[in-house]
Amino acid sequence: MTDLQLSLGIMGTLCLLAWVTGWRLQGGGRVRAARWVTLLMTVVMGVYLTCLWDAPILVKLLPYSGVIILGNWLPVVASWFAGVCSSTVGIPAWRRVVFSAGLMGLSVYSLMSPLIGESPRCMNVEFERILEFQTTDLTCSAACAASLLRLHGIDATEKELTELCLTREGTHWMGVYRGLMLKTAGTEWTVVVERLSGEELAGAGRAPGVLSLTFHGRAAYRPLGTESVQNTGHSVVSLGMDGAGALRVFDPSPDFGFETWDELAVGDVESAILLRLESRSGRVPETLRGAGLLVEKDNRVYWARR
Repeated sequence: MTDLQLSLGIMGTLCLLAWVTGWRLQGGGRVRAARWVTLLMTVVMGVYLTCLWDAPILVKLLPYSGVIILGNWLPVVASWFAGVCSSTVGIPAWRRVVFSAGLMGLSVYSLMSPLIGESPRCMNVEFERILEFQTTDLTCSAACAASLLRLHGIDATEKELTELCLTREGTHWMGVYRGLMLKTAGTEWTVVVERLSGEELAGAGRAPGVLSLTFHGRAAYRPLGTESVQNTGHSVVSLGMDGAGALRVFDPSPDFGFETWDELAVGDVESAILLRLESRSGRVPETLRGAGLLVEKDNRVYWARR
């Protein structure tokens, strides 16, 4: 059983239990208890949407590759309301059926949405490169994830990560987390996720990582005039700070590649999710130990020849 199947099974069971509990409390005459639990569920939903929804803290609570499904708690709350509605007296049966079925349908769609659709078809690439350009308009995150893994000595390709990261019309950062978790299973590396503001981004260069970016509404285009329009999201590989204190990144868009983001460019970033690999033993990635191990040529990084 894969991590996704197991996660769907767990969430489906929780949704069913929530529906049955709401139905039994409301239909069994324990209306007062049902009201208190409904109030509690409302508060839980508010806290979840405010503090946990799409937040890196979820991977600390659920450090599992299936967090993109397990971290979606809205279907459980919706199932509770559907169960309460389905056995509430004083409401015509057809209305209860329509409302309950609608909530359950939305719950199923919400759980399955990361799996709906097909992954983009990637082109073959030269695998001796460490940092590689994306081969489709939708696979910047997958290309960055593959590059990060190569930096840490783990074989990976854009095509492979496109599947593992659940890339569809783009890639959610939890999908990138899934891909990195699956590829680092059984290795000394663990995946660390942090949310950074634009001001904090300048300090993100202490280790290489995948930066999943969003931009301020005032910015018509992302930093340095590249072609990723606001609100669409984009991912790059953070390569650390240069001597002048600017952030060095690798943009997988074929027209760009290596860029240096100064304070002005970083200021266009509203927030970023940084996904990096951390050694349990504190070891520095072998490919980053010395400048001689990386060769930059034609706007690409290659494995050094010894």
